[in-house]
Amino acid sequence: MSSEVWSFSYVGTVQAERAAEAKSAAGAKGGGWLLAIALTLGKIADAMGERLLAKAQDIDTLQKMQKDDPDATLGGKGLTELNAEMQVLQQQLSQMIQALNTIVKALGEGNRDLARKQ
Repeated sequence: MSSEVWSFSYVGTVQAERAAEAKSAAGAKGGGWLLAIALTLGKIADAMGERLLAKAQDIDTLQKMQKDDPDATLGGKGLTELNAEMQVLQQQLSQMIQALNTIVKALGEGNRDLARKQ
């Protein structure tokens, strides 16, 4: 009769699960709740980026309009106001990306710490 020592490694199991989730996330579905949170927050950041891009396009349009008419405005807004709005959007996007990074990092580190304590 052979005597085999069997030990369960929670960390190894979690690592295998995460590798499988990463493979399935690359394909289509899956990825776990951390990936779902990251993707949702990424969509929010994308929407903010689109607003920033739209504001940049407004500024470009107004600059072209002002070549012919220096007093032209876009929706009643001048170039200075549009630039100020764009700076606000840039700061909001920057702060949100930093917050998203902190959220995902904190959740990931929490998972790691839980896995280590098992």
